[in-house]
Amino acid sequence: MRELIYGVLESFYSLATKDILIGYHFDKFSTDSELQDHLERITTFWEMQLTGSSSRPIEKPFQLLFTHLQLNIKKGELGRWIILFHQTLDSLVADVDHPNIHELSRVWKMKIAFFEERFKSHPQMFH
Repeated sequence: MRELIYGVLESFYSLATKDILIGYHFDKFSTDSELQDHLERITTFWEMQLTGSSSRPIEKPFQLLFTHLQLNIKKGELGRWIILFHQTLDSLVADVDHPNIHELSRVWKMKIAFFEERFKSHPQMFH
């Protein structure tokens, strides 16, 4: 499952890093190695969210809101992130032959909606 999650995130980041609205947030990854490290960490995060456990040890706790607070996100940027992520998941369902792909996409979209509400409930999140 981890490989599938990683593949989704790799596809998402390939869109997001080049996106005209949110791409600049990813400029902090100055090397491919830094982006790779981030992808591994965020894969662990989503693996925990989607399966309830992680196949890799967790080196430090996830502080989702605090980490993103530092990015000075604009409200519309959150919406753009969600649109790109949904597009990525929709492409996955269309392109990947995996027995649980529809359920994975459905649950992932529910988790995204949950985190969207968490972000929106903290107005200090937005610049």
